[in-house]
Amino acid sequence: MNGLDLFYALLGLLAGLGVFIYGMKLMGDNLESVAGEKIKTMFAKISNNRLLGVGIGAGTTAVIQSSSAVTVMLIGFVNSGLMTLMQATAVIYGANIGTTVTAQIVALGYGGIEAFDLSAIFAAGAGVGAFMLMFSRSDVVKKIGAIIAGLGMIFVGLSVMGGSMEGVAESPEIVASVSRISNPMLLLLFGIAFTAVIQSSSAVSGLTITLAAIGMLRFDQAMYLIVGSNIGTCVTALLGSIGASTNAKRVAVVHLLFNVFGVIVFMLTDLFVHYGRLLPQWFSTTQLQIAMLHTMFNVATTIILFPLTKPLVRLATLIVPESKRKAVAQFGFRYLEDSFLQTPPIAVAQLKSEIVRMAELAKRNLDLATEAVLTENLSATPDMIKREAEINFLNKAIAGYMVRLGQSELSERDFKYLSVSYHTISDIERIGDYAENIKEYAEQLSKDQMHLSDNSKKEIAEAKAVLDEMFDVTMQTYRSGNPDGIKEVYRLERIMDETKEKMGQKHVERLRGNRCNPEVGALYLSLSSDFERVADHLTNIAGATRYGESPEKKGAQSTASDTEKAVKE
Repeated sequence: MNGLDLFYALLGLLAGLGVFIYGMKLMGDNLESVAGEKIKTMFAKISNNRLLGVGIGAGTTAVIQSSSAVTVMLIGFVNSGLMTLMQATAVIYGANIGTTVTAQIVALGYGGIEAFDLSAIFAAGAGVGAFMLMFSRSDVVKKIGAIIAGLGMIFVGLSVMGGSMEGVAESPEIVASVSRISNPMLLLLFGIAFTAVIQSSSAVSGLTITLAAIGMLRFDQAMYLIVGSNIGTCVTALLGSIGASTNAKRVAVVHLLFNVFGVIVFMLTDLFVHYGRLLPQWFSTTQLQIAMLHTMFNVATTIILFPLTKPLVRLATLIVPESKRKAVAQFGFRYLEDSFLQTPPIAVAQLKSEIVRMAELAKRNLDLATEAVLTENLSATPDMIKREAEINFLNKAIAGYMVRLGQSELSERDFKYLSVSYHTISDIERIGDYAENIKEYAEQLSKDQMHLSDNSKKEIAEAKAVLDEMFDVTMQTYRSGNPDGIKEVYRLERIMDETKEKMGQKHVERLRGNRCNPEVGALYLSLSSDFERVADHLTNIAGATRYGESPEKKGAQSTASDTEKAVKE
């Protein structure tokens, strides 16, 4: 084989690897989109049950097809305080098992069952999936088509890689040169370095299986490349932890420790067990031997480390001690992280949690402002000012996050939720503004040494009780996403309208009886109007659970279609 032939072979290898990686991403992204609701449900169930965490990690990674992406996502959860380091560690165990699914699929299609080669059948899926994408109008069918096309492209890529290297495999000089590379440490380091560069252990396992299938690699060489790839894949998580909290950095360290410990155990036991001779006795083909080694390595490491989780976490804590530097940012997200954008269904679930938090901040200010009016005590004013600034920050920051999230592949349901969320954060920000108005009424009363009558205070308290109940029902409806609660919200909104009218009538009666200061009365009426407008915005928020349907209640800012245009832009 001359130099030009070798150059073309390497180009073909690069092309096949690119098709393989893209196919894996296409399949993973669309599997994730189709199974998005199940992913949300699984992560919502994460608790202190470590075995459950392992199962969730394995299942999520099998769908996303990337243990690195799951680990980066875990860094985001730990960084935002939604998950403990101990919980994240259990999920990491499962993620390392789940990432071996790709190798098993490749081995199965590449002749893993005796001499029956499924690769041609799987590769044909690229065409089937492409036709489904082109000719179907159904969003679900298109996503299923993309999954099938992605699976097909994985095998098309493998076929291109194998075909390009067949000529190389027939060159005695090259094969002899490759065969001489038998130093386990050298092969291990190459597996680490190559995986660190392409940041995909699944791609490395696919390439390794391909080269082994055409006779370029022996199993006793391939197994060290596969084991090394487990360490190389940790680079993504380590990079993702830069700038994160101390505990989030520990997640990346746990991921690294898991694989380093597994490699050490593997290398030590190989001195006595000789896996290079043992596995060929158990499995018939080289590709199946490689896939099974990959799975057995991660399962065995999990079994060994599972009872040692606490010591592993303590070791990570020692490696990454508590930082003495305090965060200088005044405000920030509690539930959202940029890393979640890699997994849109999770990002959407976290977005809802952040919006609920924003609503709770507005509600707290509304409570304090009303209390200031009723008690004539302004001691909470500094807290209210700071909280109002945080509400304004979240309004802009969440909107910016949603623009970036809108550029991802979203399910139709998630896209509609994202569309109406622009209205929701606007409604919450307006509730915060009305709380600010009421605080100013309290300040005006104090400044002019004016006082509300006991009857006025009683009426305000009664109106606030209706608003409190309405807020509770609204947020319960919003959290659940179940529009059944909208009817109750509307009922309470009508009560709020009637209460405002009664407050106006009471005010007129007091004016006629000379029992009311006109200036105090004006503030009283303004406050009742603010309460009524807050109720309108709460109605809009509850109505947003009808994803995509613009609320017809008064006070709505714009239509859902306008927001969809904003997301697309």
